[in-house]
Amino acid sequence: MELQNKDEIRNEILQTWLRSAWVYPFEGSDGKSYLRLTPGGRLKIRRRIGELENSLGVEGEELAKQEEAGTLPVERDHLELAVMVQAYDSERRFIRSQGSVLGTPAVELQEDESAEGSE
Repeated sequence: MELQNKDEIRNEILQTWLRSAWVYPFEGSDGKSYLRLTPGGRLKIRRRIGELENSLGVEGEELAKQEEAGTLPVERDHLELAVMVQAYDSERRFIRSQGSVLGTPAVELQEDESAEGSE
């Protein structure tokens, strides 16, 4: 079955991650459910980001920015890379917000204004 829209593709990607134990459900302080990356999932996604960037010849950060802007074309590999970069970056931000120290990131999304003043 060919998936046609971004929501179906994104849902299929997240379901694959859940079945592969790359993510687990987590209830936030606001009562909403979120998916968190497992430590092994973070490593696998980090590796997969590099593989996809090499095979597609594009930077993951650029695709993530296009996805946030709503301009990313509906193409599974590009969408998967964008979702991986967003998930990896948000997981690292969450871990840092809890006071943990992490090594060098594989990718890092910069916030336009606030990132410049906070780093």
